[in-house]
Amino acid sequence: MHKHTLRELSKFASGLVAADLLCWLWLYSSGLLPRTFLGIYIDYQRSVLGMIFDIILLAILIHLGWNTKDKPRTKGEHRFHIAAGVIFTIVALLHLSRILFGWQLVIGSWHVPYWINGLGVVITAFLAYASFGLAN
Repeated sequence: MHKHTLRELSKFASGLVAADLLCWLWLYSSGLLPRTFLGIYIDYQRSVLGMIFDIILLAILIHLGWNTKDKPRTKGEHRFHIAAGVIFTIVALLHLSRILFGWQLVIGSWHVPYWINGLGVVITAFLAYASFGLAN
């Protein structure tokens, strides 16, 4: 199989995995758990494990699908990737600092749970890693 075909397949699969991750997030936050679906008992712990699996798989598929090392980078692209990596690193550190220091975040009357910041740490840290990787 050509490298281009594998990239396109991983892009398609990353869309499916992202949709599955959104379904897990919806199930977790909607209050419908615990539930039995097609003979499988799903509770909060299994939904968190499903979300972690989807995040890891999504990171791998995104890396495979958008790893563009075929053409040389210009100086402008290099600077852009460095700047994006720095910004993503700062955002990841802010998410992590909220978790470590126990800062409360309230939007309207909704208290933002800490797992959202955990998800933010994973996603922005991966984006920072990918940005710095693309800069090299």
